[in-house]
Amino acid sequence: MNFLQDDAAIFTRATNPNNPKRVAHIVKAVQYGESLTLEERGKVEDLVSRFADVFACSLSEVTQVPGIQHRLHIPEGTKFNLRVHQRALTPPQTQFLHGRIDEMLTAGIIEKAPPELVKCCATTVLAQKAH
Repeated sequence: MNFLQDDAAIFTRATNPNNPKRVAHIVKAVQYGESLTLEERGKVEDLVSRFADVFACSLSEVTQVPGIQHRLHIPEGTKFNLRVHQRALTPPQTQFLHGRIDEMLTAGIIEKAPPELVKCCATTVLAQKAH
């Protein structure tokens, strides 16, 4: 959903989720199946419009679900790999990944962890979307 990224008028989920500009952006950004008839597509677009408040136009609009806490039930004494055998990323991949990490840090979705709290490391895999 980057085609209106610079338009602050669409990032109003917290203050005005039914802002017409925001709703229009969401209706345009949603991908609809090609097998829909015009009537079916109209009904689906109407449904998306009515429930536009559940869509986030950017990571900064993602909100936490109250009362939910993620827990991993890992048996005591389990050993994990702390060495990463990361395949080198190309400069564009590195720029993309660092940009996404910075965006998630800014939005409060993730937070930095001090090295002494790291229990496991895994490689990063960037997969290109098929469409």
